[in-house]
Order: sequence, then C-alpha cells, then structure tokens
Amino acid sequence: MIDLAIVFLSYSGTRLYEKYKKSKAPQEIQKAAKDLSIFPAADETGLTQKEQQQRNNIMSGVTLGAATLRVLNPTPLFALLDIASYTYTMFPFYRQVEFAVKERLIKDRRVDSYLLMGIGNLLLLGTGRYFIAALGLSLAYISESIITKATDTAQQNLHANLFGQLFDPNQKVWVIQDGVELEVTLENVQQGDILVVKAGEAIPVDGVVVDGMASVDQHAFTGESYPVEKGVGEAVFASTLMLTGKLQVKVEKSGRDTAIGKLSDILGQAFENKTEIQLRGEQWAEAANLPFLVLAGVGLVFSGPTGAMVILGGNTVQAIRLLGPLATINYQSVASSENILIKQGQRIEQISSIDTLLFDKTGTLTDGALNVSAIHVVHADYLETDVLFYAALAEHQLTHPIAKAIMQHAELAGLDVDNLDDIEYRQGFGIVVQFDQRTIHVGSARFMTVEGIALSDSVAALQNRIHELGHSLVMVAVDSEVAGVIELQATLRPEVQAVFKKLKEHGIKHIGIVSGDHAAPTQKLAEQLNVDSFFAEVLPEDKAGIVKQFQAEGRTVCFIGDGVNDTIAMRQADLSISLRGATTLAIDVADIILTNPDLNRLCELMALSDKLENNLKRGLGICYTGMGVVLAGSFLVNMDILTATLVHFVLGTGAVGNAMLPLLEINKENAGNAPENLDAASQPSATAAGPADPALGVPVELSPVPAKAQQYQSAA
Repeated sequence: MIDLAIVFLSYSGTRLYEKYKKSKAPQEIQKAAKDLSIFPAADETGLTQKEQQQRNNIMSGVTLGAATLRVLNPTPLFALLDIASYTYTMFPFYRQVEFAVKERLIKDRRVDSYLLMGIGNLLLLGTGRYFIAALGLSLAYISESIITKATDTAQQNLHANLFGQLFDPNQKVWVIQDGVELEVTLENVQQGDILVVKAGEAIPVDGVVVDGMASVDQHAFTGESYPVEKGVGEAVFASTLMLTGKLQVKVEKSGRDTAIGKLSDILGQAFENKTEIQLRGEQWAEAANLPFLVLAGVGLVFSGPTGAMVILGGNTVQAIRLLGPLATINYQSVASSENILIKQGQRIEQISSIDTLLFDKTGTLTDGALNVSAIHVVHADYLETDVLFYAALAEHQLTHPIAKAIMQHAELAGLDVDNLDDIEYRQGFGIVVQFDQRTIHVGSARFMTVEGIALSDSVAALQNRIHELGHSLVMVAVDSEVAGVIELQATLRPEVQAVFKKLKEHGIKHIGIVSGDHAAPTQKLAEQLNVDSFFAEVLPEDKAGIVKQFQAEGRTVCFIGDGVNDTIAMRQADLSISLRGATTLAIDVADIILTNPDLNRLCELMALSDKLENNLKRGLGICYTGMGVVLAGSFLVNMDILTATLVHFVLGTGAVGNAMLPLLEINKENAGNAPENLDAASQPSATAAGPADPALGVPVELSPVPAKAQQYQSAA
C-alpha cells in the first residue's frame, strides 16, 4: 500500500504543478485522450512519436529490471528504484485514467476501458505484484511499437504504390521560352507558360490556345464522342487528346495544381474515417465495459483480487479500435498494388453493399481507339479504295488514333503506302499532300473551309448524320474537291462483356448506361452489352436525377464516369469510380480511381471488399476470444494474472498480425510477378468484344435491347 500511496502522491503533485505552470493542461489531456494511443502526443513531451516510443521502451525495460531485482532482493534501495521508475514510466497511462474518471465517468456516466485498466493497475500495486505490473507495462509498450511499425509499413506501402501510378510529375512537355522550344518536366510547368502540344498527345494542362488549330477529343467534357476543332482564343482542358494539328497553349492550371498536389491529402484520409464494422466493434467493446466491471466485482467476491485483476485485464477495446484502420489501410495498399486508388478506407467495405452500377459510355465503356466504320464516296470520279488510299497516304507517318484506324483499315484492304517517295507534306490543322501531281487535303470540315474547299449540301448533311450517331469523321479532298468522307467510331473495351457477366455473378442486380451521346450509338451499345437500362442525350444535371431515381427505388448506386459532365452524378451516387486519364475534376470527385483503366479492376474491388470484411470479423473474433478466455479462466480454473497477461498479449499481437496479412499478398505478388507495365496496359486495344465484320472492323450486334432498357430510355 505504501507503493500505491507514493504513486498517487507523485502523480497528484506533478499534475498540480502542471496545472499551475500551464493553464492549457486540461485541453492537452483531452487531446491526448482522443488519440488511439495510450501515450502522450509529441507536442506534450517535446519529443517525436519515435523518440517517445524509444524512451518508453527504455524506461519499461528499466522498470522491469528494477521489479525483478526487487523480487529477488527486496531491499529498500531496490524498492525505491522500482517504484520511482514505475511511476515515471506510467505517467502517460495515468493521464488517460484521469480523463476516464473526470470526463467519461463523472460527466458522461460512461465506463471507459481506461478506468478498468486503472483499477486493475491499482490492484496490482496494492497487492504487491510489482513484477507482473512491470511486465504488463513492458508488453503494452511493445504492443504500441508493433502497431506503430505496422501502421508506418502500411502507409509507406500505400504511398509507394500510388504515387507514380496516378500522376507522373516527370512527364516531359515542350515549353516556349524566348522563342525556343525547351523540354521540361510537367512538375516545373507554371501558370502563364506556353506549351506546345502535337497530334497524338494528351493535353497536360488547362489553358487557352494562343496559336495553331487542332482537332481535340474532349468527350469527357461534352459526353459526345466526336472531336471538336480548337483554334486561337478557345479553351482546352487537361487529359483531353489531340487528334490532329498542333497547338500552343497558355497554361492556366497545371497538373500539379489540379491533381498531383492533392495526392498527399488523399493519402492522409486513410485513418480519418472508420468502417462500419469497426464502429460496431467499438460499440460492442464499449458496451462490455460496465459488464466487465460488474464481473470483476463478482470475481473479487468469489476469487479474491486475483480474479478481479484477471477479468479487468480481459477488455480488448483498445485493440479493437486499432484493428479497423490497420486492416483497412493494408487493403488500400493491396488495391494500390493492383492499380486501384481508394481515397477513403471505408469505401472498400461500402462496395459490398452496391447493387446498381451506372456507366458513362464514351471513355468508360469505350477506349481511345477508333475503327473505320464506313467510307462514304461523294464524288463520281472516285471509288472507296481511292478515298482510303489518299487518306492513308496522308496519315501513314502519324501516330494519333485517327491515323492508326485509317492505316489499320488500309492494311486490311491490301493498300501499301509505305514505299512511296514522291510525297510532300504540309501538316497543321489537317494534312496537305502533294502526290502524283495532285493536291490532297485530309482533315475536318473546318480545315476544308480554312483551305477554301467548298462543302456541298449533301456533304454537310452527311456530316450531321455521322455526328448524330456519335461517330467521328475525316474528309478527303482531291484538287480542292471533296472526294469522300471516312466515318470512324469508338472501340468498345475488349473486357466489358466478361466484366459485366462477372459483376452479375457477384450480386450486382442492375447495370445501366447513362450517356450524353446520341440515342443511336447508345442504343446500339445497350443491345450489344444486354444491359438492364440505358439513357441517351442526358444533360449533366439530368444524370444526377437518374441516380436519384434509382436511389428512390431503394438501390445503392455506384456511378462510373470520367468526365466533367459525369461529376454531378458521381457526387449524387453512393459510390463513384473514375479511370486514369479522366478529367481532373472527375478524379477529384471520384471515391475510387482505376489507375490502370481496365474494367476488370471492378471485379477485383468486389473481391477486396469481401476480404476486408472477413479480415475485420476474424480480428474481432480474436479479440473476443481473448476476452472469453480470461473470463472462463477466472471463474473456472482460477487463472493467474501472469497467464492472463500473456494470453492478452499473444491474442492482441495475433489480431494485429491478422490485420497485416494483406501485406503478405502484396509481397507474394511482387515476388512472383514482374512489375506491371502501366503504359502498355493503358494503351487502348483495337479489339472489340464480340464477333467483328472483317470488312469494317466493327462489332456485330449480339442481342436485342432488353425490355427494361425501353422502360428507362430517356427522350431525345
């Protein structure tokens, strides 16, 4: 009892002195009490967390050694050394006990776990169990070190996997400085710089065109799949693709300002939000505090102080509070290793509740590749092969999607333009070729107008019909007369049909398409994929209304999109997913980002959600097993305190180890597989799902429109 009095008087005196010297001490105590750790924050001690833990580990070792000496040689000198080191080392814990009494018990009428641990500690000291008290303290600090190390490992894993997947600050771009084009990294681009962007390149910034003309695929902003022409004074946006031409763009926002700079904030949210199962576990653990206190009283009556101390030591609420965040961030690391960025951990668990998936069409279900779907001859002197030959002649040295589609179609038609030498190029907004004493223009309608080539009414009508289908076009003119029009359409991602089947097998009840594109191509895609519903020509604000419609029916909705026109619906949805290469705003809004734009990642997300839930339940089970063992041991076999302490430590460490299991999966994958080539993986495939017409290279319709699709189809 003398030891107990010394500890109490020492702590009380120190707290009175602190209160006298620091008027803000109560706020500091409250701040420390809110922390998951039982130890003081760095700002209370002047030490970093690592330094604090090193000091705690050293002092707990000293305390354990002093207690051992006291047990072996109970002289006043060793007793004084033991009680002094123990009191000093236990101060952070006593702060939490104080808060549990003053704030939780007296004010909130709640029994806190620290109150139970405090009572157990007082019983240990009061009954002279110095060694067990010191051992318990040492094990507590060891556990804290294990958890901190595990958490740091998980966070480092997450950051290392993500930071080069989503954004590349080292991407090379061309900037005009003093009239000279210089190559710099995107990270060094600043507002006001003039960037040079060429055909086939993605525009890396938001800005305004100051020179040049180009055809730009910006479906992510308009929802329409055909390109738009951009000239001086017009705005261009990051992540849009330049198909033809060359632009000088004045930077308004760089990728670092809009996206890369926010990555650390995204990662910082990993521990801020608790999963539902973690919240339930905390509620169950907190609810067990009062019954444990009552059971400790029963144990005190029937088994003496030993029974009470064993029972009080069996409450595992602190371990339960840590298991959820630790397991969640580790599964975030697993997801990042599979090219999936999950901004907030609780979203992994939420995935399992999704029953409705709504997809944007262009850029989400279709990729960046194009196929030639038709060649329209508009001049009597030419055939389809002539139009295709001249187009291939102009495009064969270029690498943008339109050029690739035309060259692929020319190869299928048996045309060879690679060995022709008498060609002169003039490339700009379109292409001008001098060949065989003929002048050939290949480009958009606007390019033809700029070049002084007249468009007949029939050509203008054809252009409108092609755009209504949501398709792109390239005009081919020979000697200042339009000879033909090449129609191109987007390629369906090759994995879509297989992914939809897997999603249905996993329990997704409804899959729909919501698109701002025209009705004809949207309906055709709905027929091909056999989806449950589709909506065409939908305005951005109306997309959110469609999400609300499904939610009103009691569905839990996930919206998958990549454009500004999708963001309102993404905010309205219960969960939102975007893809790498999407607009900055869509990336900002999305809860989850597929950093490798392969829709198979959706199936992996479903599997990860199931694994997380199983891991959390298993961790809770381990914690509750520890509580059950000490209860049964106290009442049935008179378990001693040392055994109870070791059981508690072993099972607590086992629960933490269970939460760390996902990292073994990452290490196994890293050991067994070569690093994934993201650049290669993100290249669009020209293979469409389903059988193709070899003459056109486009998918053949696989099935009629489902009945439900007609029910949900919007009016044009």
